[in-house]
Amino acid sequence: MALALNDRVQQTGTANTTVSFTLSGSVTGFQSFAVVGNGNTTYYSSFDATGNWEVGLGTYSTTGPTLTRTTIYSSSNSGSAVTFVGTVNVFVTYPAGIAVYEDASGNVSPLGTIASGTWNATTIGVAYGGTGVTTSSGANSVMLRDANQNVSINRLNQSNTNTAAAGGTTALTAASSYSQTLTGTGNQTYTMPDATTLTTGVAFGFNNNATGTLTLQDYATGSIGTITSGGAVELVLLSNGTVAGTWDVHGYLPEAVTWGTNALNLGSTVITNGTWNGGTIATGYGGTGLTSYAAGDMLYYTSGTALSKVGIGANGYILTSNGSAPTWAVNTAATADQAYYLAFMMG
Repeated sequence: MALALNDRVQQTGTANTTVSFTLSGSVTGFQSFAVVGNGNTTYYSSFDATGNWEVGLGTYSTTGPTLTRTTIYSSSNSGSAVTFVGTVNVFVTYPAGIAVYEDASGNVSPLGTIASGTWNATTIGVAYGGTGVTTSSGANSVMLRDANQNVSINRLNQSNTNTAAAGGTTALTAASSYSQTLTGTGNQTYTMPDATTLTTGVAFGFNNNATGTLTLQDYATGSIGTITSGGAVELVLLSNGTVAGTWDVHGYLPEAVTWGTNALNLGSTVITNGTWNGGTIATGYGGTGLTSYAAGDMLYYTSGTALSKVGIGANGYILTSNGSAPTWAVNTAATADQAYYLAFMMG
């Protein structure tokens, strides 16, 4: 079924109560309703000799042929279907109530829903659901996604919220700023938003510029972690299946710590945990410079900052040195008791 509008279409007929017209006669100078097409709809107007009239949407059928009065727009019967008397003239028209036209100011009346068409008029402004621009490049461009749903921008500036430490709790929501900065003196606790109101991958950044500790909790007040003074972290939501959610914590290097290609400078940072699996720690950094020992080995100073080790001696031997490396030697002057004592002490 399609809407068909044709020029100079008119016939006479009779009304079948308030349901349809049976079209039987022709009018000189006009086409018959057959041009509308079987099953199609058209706008019609009708009248009889007594002054009854009706405007509506009709459905044409070659059976009869008839024009069913599908929708009544206006009529002499207060907008309802008319009971016509005798012969009725029926013709195709364009109802004023649904007409699109320019008013005296050049404006078009409301169009309703546009089902098809191509817009070739002026730029559609933001206030009317448009973008306000005609190209997608430059400073005022529209952000468009590529075939992989990616966008390219020079910089994304995210908002920051400063909070003065007061020993209280700051409750974040889905509308909170990405960047959260704690200032002042003291501690503060931050609780994350209800994770079910967020999408996975949402992140929040925390920068502790206060003198105290910044404590992070999930929405169910479960512990996420703490940030000491001068520290900064980013929290990323991995799962939003519960109000607490699952948060992943990534720490940033504080400003006093520098990490280059060849060196890591921790400043005054105190390392409280971890296992050292790096290179040998030299004596200049509190190490020994050595990597293996045997039971009973002793360390001695060699030169500069170097240490060496001397192995365990045999029973009755004493440790001697002539200004160079210490060695074990037989103690000929020692008594048996002294030799026993030395051997006991040295293992």
